[in-house]
Amino acid sequence: MTNRKARVTELIQRELSSILARDHGFPDVLVTVTDVDLTPDFKNAHIFIGVIGPAAKQQAVVDKLNTQRGLLSARVAKRIVLKNSPHFFFKLDHSVERGVRVTALMEEIDQQLVESAKLNPEPIEEATAEATPPPSIPAPAPPGAPAIPDDDEDEDEDDTPGGDRPLRRRNR
Repeated sequence: MTNRKARVTELIQRELSSILARDHGFPDVLVTVTDVDLTPDFKNAHIFIGVIGPAAKQQAVVDKLNTQRGLLSARVAKRIVLKNSPHFFFKLDHSVERGVRVTALMEEIDQQLVESAKLNPEPIEEATAEATPPPSIPAPAPPGAPAIPDDDEDEDEDDTPGGDRPLRRRNR
């Protein structure tokens, strides 16, 4: 999607959402504009509407918006200046309804876990602060312990005073 198309799509979605929220009342349902699919020539816009409420009212909301699409298109065209204002086609989007259902199922599972924990109170093992470090990381030496000599002494290091830099060998 081009940058211009993305910006116009977002503008249409935002303006149409504000128009629907402010001027159109839908009793007993919650209406949201979930997505706008704009054709490449910007002449048609398929607008996906999410409706939370009874199934009979969901289709009624989309039908009402499709009957008023000319008015809605004109109102959006006044706010967004384009060469051609797109024709709106409203479609019902079930993703909002599925999201609400998934959230309700997750809350139900959470509630069942809380209830099962009340019935069977077993202590949960927690990690302590004195956990042993992983085997790949050596444990720090206790204070006052002698330092362990390093087995991987470089043969390339300079042992002269002030020579902290390792010498480089040349391949001959």
